[in-house]
Amino acid sequence: MENKHKSLIRKYIHQECTKEEIEEVKKLMLHAGTQQLFDEVLSENWNGPQPAENTNLPHLNERLQQFYKKLAAEEENSLEKNTREQVQVRKLKKRKYWSYAAVWAFVVLAAGTYGILQFKKTPVQEQLAVREVNNPLGQRSRVVLPDSSEVFLGAGSKLRFPERFAAKTREISLEGEAFFQVTKNPDKPFIIHTGTVQTRVLGTSFHIEAFKDFPLTVSVATGKVRVDDYAGHVLKSLAVLLPGQKVSYAFNKAMQSEVNIDEVKDWKDGRLVFHRSSLKEITTTLERWYNVKIDYRSSSKSKEEISVVLQGKEPLSKIMKILAATGHFKYQINSNHVRIN
Repeated sequence: MENKHKSLIRKYIHQECTKEEIEEVKKLMLHAGTQQLFDEVLSENWNGPQPAENTNLPHLNERLQQFYKKLAAEEENSLEKNTREQVQVRKLKKRKYWSYAAVWAFVVLAAGTYGILQFKKTPVQEQLAVREVNNPLGQRSRVVLPDSSEVFLGAGSKLRFPERFAAKTREISLEGEAFFQVTKNPDKPFIIHTGTVQTRVLGTSFHIEAFKDFPLTVSVATGKVRVDDYAGHVLKSLAVLLPGQKVSYAFNKAMQSEVNIDEVKDWKDGRLVFHRSSLKEITTTLERWYNVKIDYRSSSKSKEEISVVLQGKEPLSKIMKILAATGHFKYQINSNHVRIN
């Protein structure tokens, strides 16, 4: 079966496949180990004909070149003030290698994964074991990563990371909310995947909130952070943030603003600061932190905006007293249910 696949790959690279065989190659590329077959085929000493000049994949070669150049430009823009990363775009000189690149780009595009290179999807010779920390509602935790970076993971949040990082990057994924204190390593960028959005740093501290159906926010306490979106397999730069800056992203629109650095840092210690936030936004946060259900007798009350500072380590009863005094409402607590009148 392996010889059959290699023969098919050779035909594809030389543009000798039928339409049916092309479809078979696409399906083949969705299986693990296929890239190794390509490598083995390309390492052979071919004496056969080179690919035809009038290939039907030139536009893919051009797109691949543009993609590499764009990544290089983005790398230069993401550097710390006194640090430059050297990004080298390797030119594939032999025509058969450009055919390989074009074939690979074509099938990855067909598979719907082109441009989103998460660590769990990156082809590697050795499969890295992945750890997952899943905090239920009402529970927070501190996680130390393989490079000694610290993650303060919020309630109702999930973190996935390899037991050891790859050679060139440190990549993890987050669902929910966390504060990061990243160990500095200019040679190994730290990348957080939150859906289609990537937050990229070299060594810094920052807060990310990325809950489903809510705006994604990134707030920086120290260092420099770049935020990009890869939705639709097209790179879209959202923001390059410095300390005291924040970006909010929703409905394909990014809005940058200023933020208090101490408030960003204090989140990991349980200090919740709300500025002109609706009661609904505040109580949604409290539902996660305390694993309770909070509803309203009147929906109009939930839309009222207040400013308040809460200590997340305090019991819910004390938190509700402070919130009620600030928002001028009454409430009842019944076990894990709160009704605001």
